[in-house]
Amino acid sequence: MMMNATYRVGAMLFALMSASVLFAQGDGTPGGEYFIHGIFNPTIADVQKIDLRPVPIDTLLPDKEMTYGVLAVVADLPVAVDSIAPARLNVVQANERLYKGFVKAGFGTYSTPLGELYYDATRAKDKGYGIHLKHFSSNGGIKDVGPSQYGFNSVDAFYKTILSRHELKVGADYGRRRVNYYGYRTEAFDTLNIPSPSTKDIRQFYNDLGFQAKVKSLYTDSTKLAHEVGLQARHYTNRQGSRETNILVDADVHMDQGSETYGGRLIVDNNAYRGVSDDELTPDFRQNGTIIGLSPSVSTSGKRYVVRVGAGLYLDAMSKTTFHFYPQAYLSYSLFDDILVPYAGVDGERQRNSFRSLTKENPWLIPAPGLANTSKLYDIYGGMRGSLSSRIGFDVRVSTSSWRDRALFITDGLYSFGNAFNVLYDKVNVLNVSGDVSYDDERGTRFHARLDIFSYDTEDQAEAWNLPPYQLTIGARYSLREKLIVKLDAMFMGQRKALTPVFASIQDEAPSEVEIIELNGFFDLYLGVEYRYTKRLSLFLDMSNISASKYERWARYPVQRALILLGASYAF
Repeated sequence: MMMNATYRVGAMLFALMSASVLFAQGDGTPGGEYFIHGIFNPTIADVQKIDLRPVPIDTLLPDKEMTYGVLAVVADLPVAVDSIAPARLNVVQANERLYKGFVKAGFGTYSTPLGELYYDATRAKDKGYGIHLKHFSSNGGIKDVGPSQYGFNSVDAFYKTILSRHELKVGADYGRRRVNYYGYRTEAFDTLNIPSPSTKDIRQFYNDLGFQAKVKSLYTDSTKLAHEVGLQARHYTNRQGSRETNILVDADVHMDQGSETYGGRLIVDNNAYRGVSDDELTPDFRQNGTIIGLSPSVSTSGKRYVVRVGAGLYLDAMSKTTFHFYPQAYLSYSLFDDILVPYAGVDGERQRNSFRSLTKENPWLIPAPGLANTSKLYDIYGGMRGSLSSRIGFDVRVSTSSWRDRALFITDGLYSFGNAFNVLYDKVNVLNVSGDVSYDDERGTRFHARLDIFSYDTEDQAEAWNLPPYQLTIGARYSLREKLIVKLDAMFMGQRKALTPVFASIQDEAPSEVEIIELNGFFDLYLGVEYRYTKRLSLFLDMSNISASKYERWARYPVQRALILLGASYAF
């Protein structure tokens, strides 16, 4: 009964609410107006919020105790013993000991003695001095020619001192050289039943006395004018009385301005020469002259290139005063960190031919040759140098040059038995192709070779007398722990053409004609061996022309065969 009453009340309330809704809409469509009658009391429920503001905690946190455990593991390592080579300890002094004196003596075939002495001041901070004496002679021993004795004696000394900003060096030297004019055939005198020339008749002596002085700047600042000034005086004579006095002043200055260098060279060369012949019919003569030369230049360089431009200006007052101008230039460029360096240039200068320089080149000149100075009109060259590795270097070069009044030697037919040479001068153009290679393993082995090929064109003469068409030189050195040293030098020289007189009879005062002969090419091999028994004592063996070649460097002047020299040296 109670459940039914409750159900009836709910149904009546639902009916009333539905009627109210229908009445509020009016037209029966949604979106109408609603009217609610009654008392409305809104309330807000309480909310519990969490306070997240930080608050200090003054309680210390307890440290956590750490525990460590060790695992008991045993490594199984194989045992291997390697042999170690014994080590040798070398103690090298900061400065190796030097000796004041050094003497060298030997004796060889053809009765050939050698003696040499050096003595100097060793190390010094502000001064130095030294003296050197040498004797070398031989009995000759060449067959089918006249007496061929020769000898050399020389002594030279120097003194050097260091000033505050300069180095001063003075020196003096004297040399005496003896040769014989042995280049004649003894059978010619035997055929005519007349005595051959005596040793007194064919001997020649050259005396050379010199004095030198030089001042050189020692500036550490490259922007200052660095300079080097030298003075040289020489007096040169022969047995007949021909004499020459030469005074040479040579000054070289340069200064750096950034990458550019400005410099120049000045020479004053005065030569006084008097020719005296042993022929009574030939009068004495004099030739005096002065050469003044100035060579200014400017150069610049960078990381890869070098450029230098200059000129040679010369005033020559020998027989008459002449002025000479020569261009001078040089250019090089580095490729691949100096592995290849192409270069090119042009050069020229005025060169003095003195009585001393001519007889140094050919000692069998007549007693009083005439003098003329040489002009290198131009030398245009180009080439490539570089390195194939850290041990091998090379240089290949081609040049064309022109020489006016170049000295050429021909056999004399007027003042001698046909066994002396005279000098003549001609314009010679030269084409030269050369190659140079070197090797150094930095462990005691060195090698060097050079080949020169020449082509000559003369103006007046038929040939460039006695000049070779090619020349090859080879040098090698091997050192076994600086204890055993072996040196090897070889020279190949091609055929040369020489001009010699032809006499119809020995009584002729002048040759009836001249003859062109070809001097055979030759090969000369030198071998030197040195054994250093101690640091102070060593033994040596020198063998020259061990190929036993019977060749003539100059017409009718054959050289000795297989000269063997044995000796020792000692430092004290």
